[in-house]
Amino acid sequence: MAKLEAKIDVLAGGFASQQLAFAHLLDAAGAQNLSPDLDHVEVIAPGQDARLRGYFDAATAARIKEAAGEDMIVLILPGTLVTGAFASDMRLRRIGSFVGRMIRA
Repeated sequence: MAKLEAKIDVLAGGFASQQLAFAHLLDAAGAQNLSPDLDHVEVIAPGQDARLRGYFDAATAARIKEAAGEDMIVLILPGTLVTGAFASDMRLRRIGSFVGRMIRA
């Protein structure tokens, strides 16, 4: 398997569960006229630092974790959206875009 460098958009929001975060992404996509492929989205709950470090080096993961606080972290991986991007809204805020890595077979 190869590790490929990729630009990953990072969002955060105060959701009670990963399922509610995905549901909100679907609602936001509908409102913003986007067609996401949720197979390319990762929702990471607070305390799951190892999952975040699977995509980013330790320093970048720490910056993202600090910016997210106790909120869920949402990674928008390449291939999620063909055009457009998720905009911030009342439940979801944009943290930024970071260079990370993805594993591909």
